[in-house]
Amino acid sequence: LLALWPWPHPVLGAYFPSYNIEETWHSPLMQPWDPMRAMEGSIMVTWSPGWNPWCAVDRYELQVRRPRGPPMRFADMESLRYRETDTDEQEVETWPGDGEWGVWQTTYVGVGRAYMLWVPKQTAHAAQFRVRACGSSERMGSATGCSPWSPVQTAYTMLSAAQDKVNFMVRGMGMNAPDYVHIEVNRHVVYRRRDETGLVLAVFRRMDFSLQWLRTYDTHRNRTEALQMAEHIRFYNASYFIVVASSIAWEWQAPRTLVQTMEFCGAYHFGQWAYTFAEQVHYRSNTSDLQQTASQEQFGHPYAFIGIPGIGTAMGFESLMYNTGHYLARSVKPQQAIIRGVAYYDYVARLYRLQDVTATKATFFAKGQPPLPETFHNPVPSRKSPTLDFFTLASMAPAYVPYIGTLREHITKLLEANGTVMPYNLAFYLQTDAKVRKVDPRPKSWWVTELERLWGGHSMRFWHHNATILNHGLQFEERSCPSFVKHSHLFADPMSCGHLFQDCCDRVDVPDFPLTECGVGVSPTLCRSAEILQDDCPGPFELINRTSYVKWPCAFRVIDWRS
Repeated sequence: LLALWPWPHPVLGAYFPSYNIEETWHSPLMQPWDPMRAMEGSIMVTWSPGWNPWCAVDRYELQVRRPRGPPMRFADMESLRYRETDTDEQEVETWPGDGEWGVWQTTYVGVGRAYMLWVPKQTAHAAQFRVRACGSSERMGSATGCSPWSPVQTAYTMLSAAQDKVNFMVRGMGMNAPDYVHIEVNRHVVYRRRDETGLVLAVFRRMDFSLQWLRTYDTHRNRTEALQMAEHIRFYNASYFIVVASSIAWEWQAPRTLVQTMEFCGAYHFGQWAYTFAEQVHYRSNTSDLQQTASQEQFGHPYAFIGIPGIGTAMGFESLMYNTGHYLARSVKPQQAIIRGVAYYDYVARLYRLQDVTATKATFFAKGQPPLPETFHNPVPSRKSPTLDFFTLASMAPAYVPYIGTLREHITKLLEANGTVMPYNLAFYLQTDAKVRKVDPRPKSWWVTELERLWGGHSMRFWHHNATILNHGLQFEERSCPSFVKHSHLFADPMSCGHLFQDCCDRVDVPDFPLTECGVGVSPTLCRSAEILQDDCPGPFELINRTSYVKWPCAFRVIDWRS
């Protein structure tokens, strides 16, 4: 009957279609990757079911591949055209390309849809997975084939929480705001000192955040050390972090070579003082500033910097503050150049990247906006601010002149104010042309100048006409450290004054002697209670055999990698 019934061919094809099992597979898909499924020595991946309308799934085949070559191969391939935080713009899913990964290896065959790959601990390296579904040719009696491979999924093992995200802080200080220069990584103090002058250079390897180099260069007084600092920085490539912090002062001998090296690593504001101080003599005028250098005449600016060699000018993180100094400002918190941030480990490129970085920066250097009158950095009253003069060139007036009101800056004025101006002004009494003498009517206990208040008490005062004693006190030669207070404090620093500063003055930073007090005296960087915390780091440049490779020349590191 069926043979005689006139079945239309389209209907017959719908009920009894012809098909090719190998062409009707639907590929399984890797489930979205979550780092919660990874541990230090294992990676767990899962995938969705694959299916075929004409064949049952017999097995799944999972393949894995790892990056080929040395561990830092991917890091050397990344482009530094972008800032390190803008990784999404330079890296896509296919970076760095199939040719940079190893060969695919089948690691699992079965019906399950979850697999855990075991890898050596502390390798912190990535792996790529792909999966396909296959049928059974024996059951079907014909070739069933397998589905196409799923899209590639990149996964990785996890480091510990203390290694996956690393907090860091860099603080630079200046001459008028003396304090500790501080470099801290992962709650470990790498450097904390206040007795050195110049720039502190710390180099960290991006692969494991290990300290590779730590040294202070006196770029303020020694041009040779500044050139040596530039030479040492050039030894490192994009696989390292360059960290620089200022200590006391650093501007005078920073040459163009060091400037170009710092700009190569991402600095921007570093070069203006090299142009002002180190490279050429500039014209000075009391009435004009044709070259716009008045805002740069002072030195000792707090400075901090973090960059990467090759990243390009202004692409690093830079902190630059005013070198403002106030008179005996014990309770005033000094301005500090501070950079704080978090370094996240990139498991594919196998290095740390800087993200969530904040850096303090003065508005004058960031936006060209000088501080307003009657503020901390410009305490001059508004009524004394110069008014706009239409008859002078705007370029001849400096945009901003730093306010330096420290005791070190004004000690000469205090010495002059403590003296007498004969024949009329004799300190606490005046004499007219008619030989009339007017004595200060206040009690003699109040006859104290500012210098006497800071330097041991009253000065010996005499009547000018008969040389008898007007007020008992100390002669200038009887005071403590007269030569140090008068001129030699300008050349004093913690490294040249000897043990307890005996070579400079035996009363430095002692109680009830404000003239040499730590932080506010004529030499504010001399402090008896200063602590020194610094990691021992000989570095690769001080090894006997310069040709040998030392993985960890210093003790500090975040990851103890083994592959």
